[in-house]
Amino acid sequence: MTSVVATAATQPFFSALGPASTSRLVEISEVVVCPRGAVLFEAGDPARDLFLVVSGKVKLTRPNPVTTPSHRESLLWLMGPGDMFGELSLVDGGTRSTTATTITPASLLRVPGAGLKELVETEHDVALALLGRLSERLRRSDNSTAHFVVGGVPSRLAFILLDLAERFGRMDPDTGCLIVSHDLTQQELAQAVGSSRETVSKALAEFTQHGWIRTSPKVVEVRSLKGLRGLAG
Repeated sequence: MTSVVATAATQPFFSALGPASTSRLVEISEVVVCPRGAVLFEAGDPARDLFLVVSGKVKLTRPNPVTTPSHRESLLWLMGPGDMFGELSLVDGGTRSTTATTITPASLLRVPGAGLKELVETEHDVALALLGRLSERLRRSDNSTAHFVVGGVPSRLAFILLDLAERFGRMDPDTGCLIVSHDLTQQELAQAVGSSRETVSKALAEFTQHGWIRTSPKVVEVRSLKGLRGLAG
């Protein structure tokens, strides 16, 4: 557990804090270690905690208003190490708007909302760090919305793959390609772009034919960022 806290302390949210605030935040936080498929909260639940991802990945989903067999839910965000979630409901005092589920084994810090609010009121660096993360989330949301409004499925998929590559990609020194272990199934990718698995599978096959990517289960090897960027716009 100590190693989880030590790793968390090196992540962006903590790095914006002074030693005193870091110490107080660690004191009130709880380490949560989850297997794959663990539900941390569901849409409509009371909002009591903020979560910081230390390792692993968590998806945030929302049920679709009109449910069909292939569109039961939308995947809104994929959270990885350094990301935090659950803060929006704490700020406005509402209930959870999404369901949070681990898609890999994951380690997280759970920060109680009451303790966090107290820190925000007394420690300015905590308030500024929280605002910084909220601003980053809003900027990413704006970019995503802009692409989804004007782009078709291939364009939206290219945008999602570029975002995943930026956040989770690692360079293969032998091939010079980005290896992106996103841990999403094709159905989850379809939920992320608002389409069907069959349509996403067809688009991935076209990207492969163009030589932009090579796919394997839950992994994409990006061979041409230029090609994806040209399509994403």
